[in-house]
Amino acid sequence: MITKTTLGKAVKFVNNCKFIFSFKKNIFQKNIFSLLFCLITCISFAQSGSCNSEITIEGDKEQKYNGFETSFLLQIKNTGTSTDTYQIAAENFSDFAENPDGSSTQNNVLLSNKLQIKNNSSLNKTITLAAGESVEFYVKLNLIDSNKLDQWNGTKVTATSSSCPASQTQVIVYTYIPPKKTKGIGFNKSSFDLKNTMSSRAAYVFLLQNVVAVRFFS
Repeated sequence: MITKTTLGKAVKFVNNCKFIFSFKKNIFQKNIFSLLFCLITCISFAQSGSCNSEITIEGDKEQKYNGFETSFLLQIKNTGTSTDTYQIAAENFSDFAENPDGSSTQNNVLLSNKLQIKNNSSLNKTITLAAGESVEFYVKLNLIDSNKLDQWNGTKVTATSSSCPASQTQVIVYTYIPPKKTKGIGFNKSSFDLKNTMSSRAAYVFLLQNVVAVRFFS
């Protein structure tokens, strides 16, 4: 015969078992979530590490527009751990604090651009590189509006990994468009200095003639 005491103990035992199994289930679920989070983080980190790249400027990042075309030589390097294809793009960019001379970027001008491999072959805007491999290419810029002078331009060059679209590197190159040259600019000496130079040369020749004359009659 089952007494009240025995029945109470049995109910308590069942409740304890339910609590234990419920507790273990919660721990198991928490561990699963932690494991999944860790796994996703590790995969993301490993993937981002395999997609790294860098763009460097071979030379100065600032140039003066020469009236025809301005060229910047750049290098892209695959610093990741596997072969990757990069989308190369260049665009006008003024979202920086100030131009290299400290002037405002508010009136910066637009330049058209084209990309070329160093051997002057056209770049189809994609470059495939093995891990550790690099290649040099040109960004060539031209003035769109010849009336906008004495201004700056900023051009942003970006490389985006095809394997990891979130992985992107960039550099900014700066071009100064000088004002139009006025008459006389470009000569090292003014017309007045040139006349003085000519007078000095004439005097020097006259002096040599006198020296020859003195030696001849002495």
